[in-house]
Amino acid sequence: MTQESLVRVSTLSFSDLLKTSDWPLALDSYQRGFVWGPDKLMQLASDLAEFAEQADNTLPYYMGVVLLHRNAYQSKRFIIDGQQRVTALSLLYYRATGMLPAGQALSYSGQSARHISAGLQALKQLEPIAREVIEKLRLTVIEVDSTDLAFTFFDTQNNRGVRLEATDLLKAYHLRAIDHADGEGRLKTALQQHCAERWESLQRHPAILSPGQDFAPNLFNRFLWRARRWRGSQTPAGRHEALLAEFQRDTWPHVADSRSRIDSVPLYATRHNRLATALTLAGDGEYLLQGSQLRVSHNPANLPMALRQPIHEGLGFFLYTDKYAALLQRLINDPEPCRHVSSFRVIYRQLLRNNQEYLREIFMLCSLVYVDQFEVEQLTAFALRLEFLLGAIRLEKKQVKQETAANFFRLAELNLLDVIAQSYHPKQVLDFLQQRQQAVASLYANETIEVGNGVQGRYKRAVLEFYRGQADSECRSLAGKSQWLEASLKAFQEDRHEN
Repeated sequence: MTQESLVRVSTLSFSDLLKTSDWPLALDSYQRGFVWGPDKLMQLASDLAEFAEQADNTLPYYMGVVLLHRNAYQSKRFIIDGQQRVTALSLLYYRATGMLPAGQALSYSGQSARHISAGLQALKQLEPIAREVIEKLRLTVIEVDSTDLAFTFFDTQNNRGVRLEATDLLKAYHLRAIDHADGEGRLKTALQQHCAERWESLQRHPAILSPGQDFAPNLFNRFLWRARRWRGSQTPAGRHEALLAEFQRDTWPHVADSRSRIDSVPLYATRHNRLATALTLAGDGEYLLQGSQLRVSHNPANLPMALRQPIHEGLGFFLYTDKYAALLQRLINDPEPCRHVSSFRVIYRQLLRNNQEYLREIFMLCSLVYVDQFEVEQLTAFALRLEFLLGAIRLEKKQVKQETAANFFRLAELNLLDVIAQSYHPKQVLDFLQQRQQAVASLYANETIEVGNGVQGRYKRAVLEFYRGQADSECRSLAGKSQWLEASLKAFQEDRHEN
C-alpha cells in the first residue's frame, strides 16, 4: 500500500464531511466523551454570530482540522481528533433543522449527556441563523487507513486546546496493544470493546478525595503511581510524562512472557496467589486461573495481583487498573461492607474528614497498599495507628502543605509503603506503626490547642468526640490518646469475639 493511499487531506464543508463516504462518522472505544462545557459552546456561538453579521457573507468560516481513521473492518470513519467540534456542529445542525445529520453514528456514554444537553441550550441563540451559518463552515479533513497512523495522531493531538490527560493516552495505548497482539480480528475487537467499557465504568466511580473529578486521573496520580514509585526516600512527582513512562513505556509486551496472550495475563507469586501462573478472561466475564483451574468472581477486587508487580500491556493494564479502583471503592463506597470495613469508614468519616486533604491522601494511599497485602485483616488497628501519626502532623502544623505527604514517607527511618509491601504478617506493620506512635506521643501530651478553634481545634474536637467512650466527658486534652486508642482496639476485639 502506498503512502498516498494511507493519508488523504481535503477541505470540506460540514455537510460534505458527512456525505463524502458511505461510511458514517463514529467514535472509537479509546475516545473520551463530549467534554465541552457551556462556556466553550457560548464562545463558539458568539464567534459564529459575529461571523454571520459580516458584510461579506460569501467567505467560509474555518473550523480547524478533523482527523479520521477509515476502518475497513467495521466500515466506519472513526474520529481521532476533532470530535468536540464535530459534536458541537451536530448540535448546531440540530438547531438548524430539528434533526441530527445523516452520515454519523456517534454514540456517547451517560457521562456526556449532561454536556450535550447544556450544549443544545447554549446554541439556542443561533437558531435564527443556524442554517445559513452551518453551510459556510469549512474543515480540513485528514483521513488515514493505518491503525498505527491513527494512534500516532491520537497520541500527539489535543482536542481544540483541551489537553488530553495522561490516562486518556494510556487507555488508547493499551487498546492499541490489544489490536497489535496475535489473535483473530473478531476477538481483538470484542476484547477492545470489553476493556473500553470497563474503563468508562471505572471513570464513573464516585471520587475518593476530590468530588466531581474524573476518577481515572485521581487513581493514577494519587494512588497507583505513588504506591509503585515511592520507595525508600525517593518520592518523585507523578507528572504527565512520568505517568506515561510507568504505565505505558515500561509495561511488558506480550512477547516478554510465554504465558502472555491477547486474552491471558501472567500472574506472580504473592500472598494471595501461590498456585496460578496466568489469568484468562472467560467468555462470561469471569476470570479463569491457569495452573489451578479455579474461577475468580466478577469482582475485580479479588484479582490475584500485587501493586508493585510488572504490568503487562493490553488486557493486563486494564485488569490491574480495575482491581485497584475496585479496592478503593470497597474501602469507601461499596454498599454492605464487612465489619472491618465499616469500622474503617467510621474512622475515616469521624477523624480523617476533619483533617487536611493532603493527610487524607496519605491515609488512603497507605490503606490501599495495606488491603492489597493483607485484605481486611486487623484493618481497624492499622487505621487507628496510622491516624495517630497523621493527627500528630495536624497538631504540629497549622498549615499542611502538598509536600507533607512526600515528607511523611521520606523523613521516617523506613518508608511505610515499603514496610507494608515487604511484610509477611500485619503484626510487622502494626509494630512499626506502634514504634512511630511512641515517637510522636509527646505532641499529644504537650498540646494546648483550644477545642474548636481553627483547623487544629476542629481536629481536636473530632478526636475527643471519637474517643468519648474512653475519655472523661470533661476532658479537654489529648494527652491520653494513646491509652484511648489501645482501649478502643481492645473493645473492638472483644466485641468481635462475642459476635
